[in-house]
Amino acid sequence: MTTSTEPERILLLLAVALMESFGIGVAVTDEPEYSALPGLVLTQRRAIVANWIRADGVWHVDVTGQRSALCDYRDAVEHVRAHSVIAADAAGDRLHALADYLELDWTRLRTRCAELGEWGLAGIAEPRSRLLSLDGVDRACRFVASLP
Repeated sequence: MTTSTEPERILLLLAVALMESFGIGVAVTDEPEYSALPGLVLTQRRAIVANWIRADGVWHVDVTGQRSALCDYRDAVEHVRAHSVIAADAAGDRLHALADYLELDWTRLRTRCAELGEWGLAGIAEPRSRLLSLDGVDRACRFVASLP
């Protein structure tokens, strides 16, 4: 985090806001031993594992139902949730805590997200590929703007 630029930290917060907007509660740890743990969504029978850090390509996604892997992931998730640096009951409180942790001005961020969310990013930023869309960024901005 200390070597990340402010725009990188804002993008991280917007990525978390997008997940939270879909009802996926996010936990964040600052414990270095968890840096190799990929991002994941855990259900009773499966884990969807996504990693865009240190991957050969742009990103990597996998699904596993292997019991030993699920047990390991479940233990890690429980530990991270119990020690999350953004622990809170509500999405807005978690995002506010994340902004504080990332040293971002929450009030300014919400104001700017409201402005961008009202009009969208089309015309400001254009993906180079027709396979990409700004819909996720727009949704994340609107979600942040809607929080108390």
